[in-house]
Amino acid sequence: MSGGTWLMVVAGLLVTGGVVLTIAAVRGVTLGPSRTRRRSEAPLRFKRLHGAAVVAGVLVLAITGWPVAALATAAAVVFVPSVIGGGKESRQLIAVSDALADWTRRLADLISSGAAGSTREALRRSLDSAPLAVRPAVADLVSRMGPQGVEPALRRFADDVGDPAADKIAMVLILRERNGGPGLAEVLTALAADLDERSRMVREVEAERAKPRSNMRTIVITTGLVVVGMLLFARTFLSGYSSPGGQLALLVVAALFGAALRWMRSLSAPPTWPRVLADRSAGTTP
Repeated sequence: MSGGTWLMVVAGLLVTGGVVLTIAAVRGVTLGPSRTRRRSEAPLRFKRLHGAAVVAGVLVLAITGWPVAALATAAAVVFVPSVIGGGKESRQLIAVSDALADWTRRLADLISSGAAGSTREALRRSLDSAPLAVRPAVADLVSRMGPQGVEPALRRFADDVGDPAADKIAMVLILRERNGGPGLAEVLTALAADLDERSRMVREVEAERAKPRSNMRTIVITTGLVVVGMLLFARTFLSGYSSPGGQLALLVVAALFGAALRWMRSLSAPPTWPRVLADRSAGTTP
């Protein structure tokens, strides 16, 4: 390659790297080594994703010589996986809803059968059979009850789960702890039935949301194949984008395409229900 081409590649590497680092900073992703010993797959995944974005941007710049195409490619590598995804969040929502229903039913059985004589004892005994999706939160709840008391521990449990259904369960148990009285098992059983119905409704809604996500994947894949095919076999057709005006037009097209994908993603995103119980007084110490 000529000196000018190498200079363009180096400049594209610097520009693309700066864009990727800016995106990482905005999203709170740490690209350097962590100071803590805690290991997580998510930061490693983001490091690889942003590294792939830099490589893809440089390759596109070297092939086309279009800075806008390089930036658009780097941004696509970072954002497209999250835009065309969404099924994981819905599956997590369904799993938590099912787990809360099973755990609530287990609490009701412990209380109605007399196996647990108090709310505190029922919570402790429920840990052995707590579903996997809420077991860490239940374990933290049980460990906090001693030093913090039942009500603060239940409030932290609701915050840990982060689901309005957990707020309802916590409120029922908090009211029982405050006021006492019979009927807790019946209330918990009814609440578990409501959670089962909620899970059924979420599954039906998720089946409908899967359709636009599938459409988005088809659009992205088809568009990508068409663009690659034109770059390989119909380069002269795209020669207009080599001028400054063409680069500006390409920037507008890429921005509109990204905005449309983002809008379609918002239509298929699982809903966020407002919390009805928030522990504003809880600090960061468990």
